[in-house]
Amino acid sequence: MQFTEVKDKKGWKLFHKVPHIIYKDDPNWICPLEGDVQSIFNPALNKAYADGAAICYVLQDDAGQLVGRIAAFIDLERNKTQPYPIGGIGFFECIDNQDYAFALFEKARDWLVELGAKIIEGPVNFGERDKYWGLLVKGFYPPLFQENYHPAYYRPFFENWGFLPYEQILTFKGDTSNIPVDKLRRIATRLKERYDLSTQALDYAKLEKYAQDFCEVYNATFNQFGHFKPIVPKQVITLLKEAKTIADPNVMAMAYYEDKPAGFCAFFPDINPLLKPVKGKLNWRTIPGFLVRKYFKKTYDAKGIGFGIHPEYRSKGIFAVIVEYMARERNRARYPYMYLTTIRAHNKDAISAYENLVIEVDRVHIAYRKPLEEGIVIEPFEFMVEID
Repeated sequence: MQFTEVKDKKGWKLFHKVPHIIYKDDPNWICPLEGDVQSIFNPALNKAYADGAAICYVLQDDAGQLVGRIAAFIDLERNKTQPYPIGGIGFFECIDNQDYAFALFEKARDWLVELGAKIIEGPVNFGERDKYWGLLVKGFYPPLFQENYHPAYYRPFFENWGFLPYEQILTFKGDTSNIPVDKLRRIATRLKERYDLSTQALDYAKLEKYAQDFCEVYNATFNQFGHFKPIVPKQVITLLKEAKTIADPNVMAMAYYEDKPAGFCAFFPDINPLLKPVKGKLNWRTIPGFLVRKYFKKTYDAKGIGFGIHPEYRSKGIFAVIVEYMARERNRARYPYMYLTTIRAHNKDAISAYENLVIEVDRVHIAYRKPLEEGIVIEPFEFMVEID
C-alpha cells in the first residue's frame, strides 16, 4: 500500500475521488461540495490554522487503486483548555477492508503524536462543531447539508482499533404541522403582557446589528462547554453574506428582552437534495441546473443551525416566544419538516426544551476518542439513545 500526502490539485482530485468509490452503489449518499471540504484545509479560510495544523492523505493499494483517505489536525489554541492535548481525524473514507482502515488511523496517529497529541478524537471537523461531526451509527438516510454520512461498516473499524464512544450527537426531526402553535401563542401572549419581549427576523439591511446581537447571545449561551470558542460579528456577517442566495430571513430570528438580545433561533433551507445531481462540483457547468431546481422547489426541510437563550433571560419565557414566532403559518407551509442538528445528548437544557416541540431523534452520530498513552482515562458524556 502507498500513502500520498495531499499537496496540490492532483492530490485533491484523488482525495475527492475516494468517496465516489465508497458510495457508488448507495442511493442515500449525497456528495459534500468539494470546495466546501477543501476550504477547511485552506489556512486563508479556516481560522483554526491560526494556532493549529492539518494534513490530508490518500491511500492506494499495491495495484495503485484508491482504497481510502483521511485528514488529521490539531488545534493548539483549543488544547490550552484541555487536560491532555487532543488531535482530531476526519473526512475518513475507506473500502470495506479493516487492514486499510487501521493503516489510515495509524498514519494519522503518527503525525498527531509528533505534534504532541495524547488523545485522538474522530471523526470530527477541523474547526466548528456544527458540521461534519461524528460517525453516523443510526438513521442511514440521505444526509442534510454538511452532515456526515457513513456506511455501517465504519463503526467496527473505529471500535476495533480502540476508539471509545465519547459523545453522542443527535439530529431531531419534527413535522411542523405538529407544533402546538395555539398553546405557544397563548403562552407567548401572556409573557408579552408581563415582560417587554419582542422577536425580529433577520434583516440584511441591518446585518451588523444582527451579527452583534447573535454573538452576544451565542457566546453567553455556550461558553461553559469544553470545546467553546467565542465568535465575533465578522464571522457571522461573512457566513450570512455567503449564504444570502439560499438563506431565508423569516427563519432566522432574534428575541429581545427590554431591547436587549436574549435569544436566537436560526434555520437554513436544506439544499442538499438540490445538490445531489452536482456530485460535489458546484461550478459554471452545474450552477445553472442548481438554480433551476431551486426556482421550482416550493418546500424545503428546515435545517437548524443554532438555538440559544442568554443565561440572564432563561426565566423570561424566551423559548416559547421565539418558537411561536418561528412557527407562523407561512413558515410551516414552506417547511413541512424541521431538523435540529448536532445536539449533544448531554445538553439537558436543549433536550428538555425540544421535547415541547413534539420532535423525535431521527439519526445519531458518535464522536470517539482514543488515548495514546497508558493512564489516560476517557470519561464519556451521558448518552441518550441506545445503539444496537
